[in-house]
Amino acid sequence: MLPDKLLEALGSIVPFDRFCWGAVDPASLLPTRATGTTVPCTTPLIWEVQELVARGAVRRDLRPPARSGRYAARLAEFVDERSEQDPSYQRILRPNGLEHQLRAALVVDGTQWGTLHIERCRPDFTAREVAIVDALVPHFAHALRRWILATPNHAASGDPAIPGVVLLDEDNNVDSISPEAEHWFSEWGVADLRVPPPAIAAVVGAARARSDRNNHEIIPSARLRLATGTWLHVRATHLIRPDRAARTAVMLEHASQDQVAPLIARANQLSQRETEIALLVLRGLSTNEIAAKLFISAYTVQDHLKSIFERVGVRSRRELVTEVFEPHLLAA
Repeated sequence: MLPDKLLEALGSIVPFDRFCWGAVDPASLLPTRATGTTVPCTTPLIWEVQELVARGAVRRDLRPPARSGRYAARLAEFVDERSEQDPSYQRILRPNGLEHQLRAALVVDGTQWGTLHIERCRPDFTAREVAIVDALVPHFAHALRRWILATPNHAASGDPAIPGVVLLDEDNNVDSISPEAEHWFSEWGVADLRVPPPAIAAVVGAARARSDRNNHEIIPSARLRLATGTWLHVRATHLIRPDRAARTAVMLEHASQDQVAPLIARANQLSQRETEIALLVLRGLSTNEIAAKLFISAYTVQDHLKSIFERVGVRSRRELVTEVFEPHLLAA
């Protein structure tokens, strides 16, 4: 979560009228459960905006600014100074009396953990204000990364062992829903899908965009942590039936240990090679077995393990497993 004090501190040096932030799954950049906003957005717009993002009409990331060495930019920089032509400006900003937006990708150590948008009526954000937000990006990203590592509760024993499934029609109304899906939505705190969580709207929009392009693309999904500490894996796919209108299937299930463990390693700031070795330790492989699997020497494995132990504050493989990974994996 982003602490209110961080947003208050930002507002004291870069004034804004409204804000919107959200955590993302680093692998897919799709939204997770953690979000916060003061921008009014009606339910149809939640679905519409996420589908526009999935189709590329609204940018999900900040690649052009990132190539210039920064992760914050004014909306006008994304649309060649033609903000009035941007769908998010037309559908969200202008109706709420907001003229200018500054977007930031919350990146630290090369991994994106969330997004932050701040808006105001006027004047436009200055280059100095963009630079200030850019300088604060690692601190916001670190806050979201630390939230993932907060001590989790254990998963409830009554959680379903099989995936829950929801079928949505073309207007995003629930066509049918399984008892398992009802359980997950209850644990999520979702009382009515007519007011969808951003994670659901995002995977649905991505699934529909995928069906228009190439169904060989990876099925859109996101890992998210519920308030109970349970890790949930959400994915969606578009269904075409010759006798009926199209449907979108949303699947909700316990995230597996293989899905959660890499995220925990990333949140602990392990490098790619350190992550590979830590995950193999988690699977019970010996030093020699890890060396053979990764085509490196046993001495190199030991050096990496020493670095891993120092980084996460443990002294042994056992502590690495029981203190760093297991508290989260018990909730997976």
